Amino acid sequence: MIAEKVKNGRMVMGYSQQELANATNISLRSIQRIEKAQVSPRPHTLKVLSEELDFSLDFLNEASDEKGSVKKYNMLYAGGIVVVLLLAWAYIAQSSAFPETTFELLVLSAITVGLISFFLHKIFS
Repeated sequence: MIAEKVKNGRMVMGYSQQELANATNISLRSIQRIEKAQVSPRPHTLKVLSEELDFSLDFLNEASDEKGSVKKYNMLYAGGIVVVLLLAWAYIAQSSAFPETTFELLVLSAITVGLISFFLHKIFS
């Protein structure tokens, strides 16, 4: 998204990449890498580019809102793991024959966490 803003803004203003680099004191290579989305510019660089190319940085707030929703999914992911582990523990607690050793308990726990992680990753990605 930043790459598009910079490239479109540069083209609207009629700058070549070299002219934009000269006007902003940002290296030509940096301009090229930003436009190809190979790097994420630092806040100062982004501010300089937005001032020179006359675009708003409001779109960055929308991107941070998306990161907040990812955090919510991570919380749900962690909660799902805890729930399934507790259910597995409840099953073990009511069973008189399983597990016979601590090793069996740890293997069951590892398999449970692995399966939960795999399925939740598939669901949320």
